[in-house]
Amino acid sequence: MRLPTIASILWLAGAVAVVAAEPDGWDRAYDPTTRSRFIPLQLIIGGEWNGERTITYPAGTFGELIEHGSVWVGPRKWTHPKTTEELVVYDRSRSGRGMLTDQIFAVRKDLTAIGRVADNRFGITACDQEAKYPLGLWTQGETRTFEYTCWYGDRARSKITTLTIRDIDFDYGGFKHGSGSSGCCATRATAAPSTTGSIPSPPARASCICVDD
Repeated sequence: MRLPTIASILWLAGAVAVVAAEPDGWDRAYDPTTRSRFIPLQLIIGGEWNGERTITYPAGTFGELIEHGSVWVGPRKWTHPKTTEELVVYDRSRSGRGMLTDQIFAVRKDLTAIGRVADNRFGITACDQEAKYPLGLWTQGETRTFEYTCWYGDRARSKITTLTIRDIDFDYGGFKHGSGSSGCCATRATAAPSTTGSIPSPPARASCICVDD
């Protein structure tokens, strides 16, 4: 997990008061009044963010500093094998559960989440419009349901996934995410189970998403 840093404190010479550093983009991303947060792609993948409330694509290789953490590489152009659309994607790899997982992720057309378009597990050939991690403006406790399609060979399967913001802002390791220079949110993603056939669905999982300054 990429750990946040504490906003710097400016001590004025000869003054009694302590003046906090000017809020940066991560500070402004969270609104404590409405308990809402703008979630940029950089919060999911890594990279610098200028605070603008638009979805931009950081370039490089980004790693999560935890055991079995993910490595993200991109962006690059990729042609979807089923829809034939040219997409901007990131390659994601991670280890765990005795196997190496290789996936390709793309932002949904509505810019509200990023999800898989390819996965080397579960017999998946390709997916389209999945929502794995939230993007854009979300509020505390908000739940959204997304429809998407995955292909298993030539067989297309319609699926539904639900994202719920469990904690839009919280402390981690003593760092104050509400007043510090970084943002954090925890989400729960649940995939609807298969209703026909024997193709397994990915298990439900909870994740904490943190970024550094």
